[in-house]
Amino acid sequence: MQRKIDRAMNWLREKSNPGQNNSESADKFSEDNSDLYAYDPKAEWKAQESNDAKLEKGDILGILISSLIVFGPIFLILIIILILVFPSFNAIK
Repeated sequence: MQRKIDRAMNWLREKSNPGQNNSESADKFSEDNSDLYAYDPKAEWKAQESNDAKLEKGDILGILISSLIVFGPIFLILIIILILVFPSFNAIK
């Protein structure tokens, strides 16, 4: 179990510090192929961005309900303000 934890910690260290070369990674790659294995965060980000989000059956309904829960009170307050303000405009005319 300890080996798995150590391996995971080493992987996290390598992932968080891509510019620093460990002795293990330096042994794996020769200088001829170093530019082939260079870490490019933009390329990784673009690859993740290009993956389409797969929605399941009830996801759209869930998104709509959660948006109503979040924005519903704001819309209610704005509607109440508009109802209270517009009768005063009619009285001025």
